[in-house]
Amino acid sequence: MSINLESVVFALREQVLDGLYAPGEKLREVSVAKSLNVSRTLARLAMSELEHEGLLVREPNRGTRIRKFTIQEITDAIEVRGELEAMAVRLAAEKGIPDSLASEMKALINRSEYLLSCGVVDEMQREEWVNINEEFHKLLVIASGNWAIETAINQISRIPLVSTRAIIFDRKNKEKNLAQLHSAHADHCIILSSILTRQGQRAESRMREHAYSNARNKNLNLANPETMFLARSLPGGVLIIKSDV
Repeated sequence: MSINLESVVFALREQVLDGLYAPGEKLREVSVAKSLNVSRTLARLAMSELEHEGLLVREPNRGTRIRKFTIQEITDAIEVRGELEAMAVRLAAEKGIPDSLASEMKALINRSEYLLSCGVVDEMQREEWVNINEEFHKLLVIASGNWAIETAINQISRIPLVSTRAIIFDRKNKEKNLAQLHSAHADHCIILSSILTRQGQRAESRMREHAYSNARNKNLNLANPETMFLARSLPGGVLIIKSDV
């Protein structure tokens, strides 16, 4: 059975994000090829792709290493993603969106409202919230009709804890957690309403604030040892360090 580069990149990315290699660890082409049972050529190409994504870093005369991410780098990346999404929702509002797309987003809003009424109390509900959040943000970008924004967001979302699926649920402080979810939901409602009423600047401003709030919450969670532990259970969380050491 032939193995294509895409599947090798996916497998290596999963290994890196799952913490098979320690942050800063040197990654050798031979060991990657052996681990994935592929040729050294495919291993080298996959490593090059992950370097492009920012998960690996090539150092002169030192080879390739697993990248370490500081908390500030994570929050910086979230803010950049927010700026891209802010541009996307402004374009969506200015162009207008099809009724079918509007209906999909309204349905997601209704589903999240139901979850909030239930308290988002168990693992199944938390997983559904993550899925809704991911799909809502995805549709907002699609609504912009701008392939370059979509490509850039997909790229930056490869960075640990930057994607819309990376939500830290603080199970010990359920009231604070639920308040943050209510706030995010309110943002989604206003953003969608602004798009539907063709208020581009309002949609853009709210999306930017939505991203900054996300970055601020992530910063606080990553600085807290208890919630940092939860963050490490998310894909790529093990690559985050407290300072640039």
